[in-house]
Amino acid sequence: MTLSPEQLQSFQDKGYVICPDLFSRDEMTVLNDALQVIYADHLERPEVSREKGSAAPRMIFGADQFSPAFARLARHPRWIKPAQQILGTEVYIHQLRINPKMAFEGEAFWWHQDFATWHFEDGMPTSNALMIAVFMDDILQINGPLMVIPGSHKYGEVPERVPNQDKTGYTIMDVQRDTVKELVDEGGIEALTGRSGSVMFMHCNLLHASAGNVTPRPRSVVYINANSVANEPTTKKRARYHCNPDATPLEPLVDNCLATA
Repeated sequence: MTLSPEQLQSFQDKGYVICPDLFSRDEMTVLNDALQVIYADHLERPEVSREKGSAAPRMIFGADQFSPAFARLARHPRWIKPAQQILGTEVYIHQLRINPKMAFEGEAFWWHQDFATWHFEDGMPTSNALMIAVFMDDILQINGPLMVIPGSHKYGEVPERVPNQDKTGYTIMDVQRDTVKELVDEGGIEALTGRSGSVMFMHCNLLHASAGNVTPRPRSVVYINANSVANEPTTKKRARYHCNPDATPLEPLVDNCLATA
């Protein structure tokens, strides 16, 4: 799996590219079954944060460290090879997190850039890193899809922001409204939708947000935050599930590694 010249150009122009149906329905069944095990057995772990207005999980960090299925996803060649292609180096996982956006319970995320957090918290030197989204569910216009401002990655790290930290110690750098408006006036807003099994590769400086999910349809996404091995953070003060201290290049597994539970 490699990206075509047209896909690479889309990434350069818009700051993201979506690969539909990169994983099969059977492979997604394996991952969704593993997610149900996490819901049943692991929600009291320190890696899990809750929604402000309910006990529903908001973020599940580091599932690759305690779930065999997500550990296999973390070394899957179908995302590793395109990530290497985009970044131009070998890669490792800086952070892996699941955002469940559960039916009726998933709350909103304000406009932010992921690199701003990694730079602020971990001392990541440059933005040569990716946010890779594996769509666990069918993501629709109605159930809280990720929204992006196309081309906003070209402005670099936005300085007009305020740190917003949750109880797990994860900080989102909320961008100020006037700056969001200026960027939207220029680039517009696109909602990133697709079927379960689709994968989105996104520049870590692309400004993005998501609305709450008030529908009965869940919108779960696995975010694999891949970093170049030449871009290792300098601080590494956070927990391992927020900032992986091991920058060893990933060795991909075989292509059918998700075929069985």
